[in-house]
Amino acid sequence: MPKPLRVHVVGRSGSGKTTTIAYLTEHLTRLGFRVGVVKHIHEEGFTFDVKGKNTWRHAEAGACIVIGVAPSELATFKRTENETRFEQLFDMFERENLDLVLVEGLSQAPPTKGSYKIVAAKNTNELRQVLGKNRSPILAITGPVATFSVNKTFHNKPAPFLDIANNGPTLTSIVRRLLRPKELEETYHKASVKHGGSCVGLAIGVRAAYLASNILGNLDSKDRITVGTKNCMAEAFRMAYPKACTALQRKKNNQITILTPDSRLRINLAPKGKFRNGAQALAAPDKELFESINLTSSLTN
Repeated sequence: MPKPLRVHVVGRSGSGKTTTIAYLTEHLTRLGFRVGVVKHIHEEGFTFDVKGKNTWRHAEAGACIVIGVAPSELATFKRTENETRFEQLFDMFERENLDLVLVEGLSQAPPTKGSYKIVAAKNTNELRQVLGKNRSPILAITGPVATFSVNKTFHNKPAPFLDIANNGPTLTSIVRRLLRPKELEETYHKASVKHGGSCVGLAIGVRAAYLASNILGNLDSKDRITVGTKNCMAEAFRMAYPKACTALQRKKNNQITILTPDSRLRINLAPKGKFRNGAQALAAPDKELFESINLTSSLTN
C-alpha cells in the first residue's frame, strides 16, 4: 500500500495554520481524496480526554487504552510515558488508506520522500524566522503575511504567497497535482479523443473545468453549467462532469457559469492568448487563461 503524501503546515501561533489545513481538508475531500490531520500540541500535561468523564476515570484507574464508541464517532485514548514518535503516527495512518496527511506543526520531523511544507506567518519578520528553520520543499506561504502588499518586494521567495481567501483554489491545485500528477493531461487526452482532435479551446475548457472542481468539488445532476464560449469548451465540461447539465449559450460572452444548489461560480476568460497549440494552453498559468473568478451564494444572488 503506497504511503500517503505528507504536508506539514508550520508557523507560530495565530499565523493561519488551522485555516490553511481546514481549507485544504474541505476542498480535497470534496474531490474524493481521503485526508487525515495531525495536530501537534506543545502544552505540558495536555489531555484530549475530559477530566472527570468516564473515559478519563478508566485511564486514571490504570487502563492501558480506552476506546469510546458513539453512533458516528470512535475515540481512542492511550496514555504514553513519552511523546509519540513521528514514525509511529504514520504507521497508524497507513492503516486508514489515506491519500494525504496534513500536519499542523511538527516542523522538526525528519524530511522524507513525499513530504512537503506550507509556511504560515503573520508578517515578513516572522516569515523570515520560520523559513530559517524549514529547508524541506515548501509549496506555498499562507497566513496574514500573504495579504500584505509588501510581499511584492519580498526577495528570494521560496514559494508563492497565497492568501486563502483569494487564492485558495491555487493552493488546492498545487497539492492536487502532487496527488494526481497526470490528471490534467489524461483528462485532456480523453477529451481530445471524444472531440475528434485537440485544440486550444478544448485545452482551456479542461483547465476551466479543473479550476471549477478545485473550488466546488465534483459536480452532479443537480448542478448546471452554462458556457458562453466555443462548443469545444462545453465539450470539455461535459467530459469532466458527465452527470451535470452543460449548455452552450447562443450569444458568446467569454463567460462560464456554474450554478449549484447553494452557490454560483462565474469564470471570465482572459483575452485570447497567443497559444500555438493545446498543450501550451494546458500548461499556461491561471492568470493567462482567466480574467476573473467570482464565487457567490446562489441563495442571495
